[in-house]
Amino acid sequence: MGTSSKGQIEELLATILHHSTAEDEEVLLHLLNGIRDKQQGIHRRYINAALHMVGNFEPEVSEVRIPVTPVIHNTIKVPHGGIIATIADAAMGGLASRSVAEGFNVVTTNLNISYIATTTNKELIARGRFVHKGRQTLVMECDIEDETGRKLAIATASFFVIQRRPS
Repeated sequence: MGTSSKGQIEELLATILHHSTAEDEEVLLHLLNGIRDKQQGIHRRYINAALHMVGNFEPEVSEVRIPVTPVIHNTIKVPHGGIIATIADAAMGGLASRSVAEGFNVVTTNLNISYIATTTNKELIARGRFVHKGRQTLVMECDIEDETGRKLAIATASFFVIQRRPS
């Protein structure tokens, strides 16, 4: 990124901060902390950094967590359904990708989600597990809850095994 881009960023930040609400500042701080975390190697992908996503992957199960903040709110100030689908895909896909042989990865071929409830609590938790492990196709399922254990959605997904692309 050149100097002119940095100048544009500084000018944009100054304008945003001049007109900001407390919620704008909370969101900006959240996103900037995510970028800093990516720069420090805490996250490898911007989506994980932007959502402050944390995952734990065991051989047969996974858990992905994100904080509930205005960054992920829809118009009625609850977590957006697309974000819930995103963390379900991350929990299932992350587990699936870790289960395939060296030199291979997976891509999502199908994702179904049924929304059950919404939440105003502090954290979303997606827990993935295997339904079927084939040579070329994996089928997964996932429960999405908040930190109180309230079930928000259930998801299933299929993943196709591919050769990993060179870096």
